[in-house]
Amino acid sequence: MPNANDTSLVEVIDGEPRVSTTTIADKTGNGHRGVIQLVRANLADLESFGRVAFEIAPLQTAGGVQRREVAQLNEQQGTLLITYLKNTPSVRELKLKLVQDFYAMRQMLMEQNKTPALTEDEIVLQALQITNRKVKALEAKVAEDAPKVDYVDTFAADDDKILFRTVASSLDMTEKALRQLLIAKGWIYAEETTRWSEKRQEKVKITRYSEYSHKKLYFYRRLENDAPRFRGEVMWTLKITPAGASAIARLVKNTEVAA
Repeated sequence: MPNANDTSLVEVIDGEPRVSTTTIADKTGNGHRGVIQLVRANLADLESFGRVAFEIAPLQTAGGVQRREVAQLNEQQGTLLITYLKNTPSVRELKLKLVQDFYAMRQMLMEQNKTPALTEDEIVLQALQITNRKVKALEAKVAEDAPKVDYVDTFAADDDKILFRTVASSLDMTEKALRQLLIAKGWIYAEETTRWSEKRQEKVKITRYSEYSHKKLYFYRRLENDAPRFRGEVMWTLKITPAGASAIARLVKNTEVAA
């Protein structure tokens, strides 16, 4: 859909006026990496005005086409984000321009809603345009996830289950750190008990890890029927599915960016 005017900083995405973090970075003289980090750092505040729309967009560089994360912000989110920037002349100018552009875009959309219903050909054309944009976004996402997908294809077939230490090693972290991260994020939880060890002639602590119900797709419980019972139940070893390995890689990446 066209902009309200040729120089508008606002564009309509899925029927809603939005401003991108690339535009905010360019118009305020800030690096885009810093702006997107500011979004991540204040995501809870921004999402009080609706879910922030992230996408992976191509970036032309001297070394070729690269990929970078971009956020498309609605009017309230864009306005709030600018308040977190240093109040320079360029930032103040952008505030004024955004207010004007969002107003102009809303007026344009209101006028368009008054027009007659689209013809069948126009509906088909609009659907094709939307589909084309989504396909490009998916292609960019595939390119971004390629290293993670390669990892899963290399180390795990569809029916394979992966050890925590294998996934942790691929992410350059310890198994203990990975388990602590997943516990902190509410993906898994730990239960403890003690039992007598004949070898050590003392009670030893036994830990069993389990997944939360909303993360069942990412983990697999391998029953240890020959092992001593755990609180009267069959003991199991928690392993990671291929889908879980990819999801954990994304979680670690996002956690590092937020940090």
